[in-house]
Amino acid sequence: MPKSSLLLITCLVLCLAACSAQAGAVPAEQDAVPVSQPGAPAPSQQADTFEVVAWVDNPTPAQGEQVNLSGSLIKNGVYLGGMMMQATWPDKTQERGMPNCNVLVIYQRGVCIIETEGFTAGEYVPVTVKFVYKDQTYTGQTSFTLK
Repeated sequence: MPKSSLLLITCLVLCLAACSAQAGAVPAEQDAVPVSQPGAPAPSQQADTFEVVAWVDNPTPAQGEQVNLSGSLIKNGVYLGGMMMQATWPDKTQERGMPNCNVLVIYQRGVCIIETEGFTAGEYVPVTVKFVYKDQTYTGQTSFTLK
């Protein structure tokens, strides 16, 4: 075989090998694999968002009426249940530091009844609700004023 034929066959083989490798190559943007950066939380490890919602059914009750207090703890938009809700409001007959109400949260909220007998007309009554969830305390507030 002449040297020119051998050179031509070698060039042809190299050319075909180079063309076939490029034909099967994947563009660079498809090779990209998402990599999390060190110190950045993974999507499943992002911090949860908590919200406490507290309200009364009658923000201006008359003397002697009952006020229904409700409270909810919301985690990432989902109402939680199965934990205790404590509520406190000023009450001269209640021992200082003790909750006036301690109820189990079921059906997405805790409910307490507040008697207005001991309050005077025009008195502003602040109410604090507290939830303990997974060793963390979450607090919210509402109020009412007697007519």
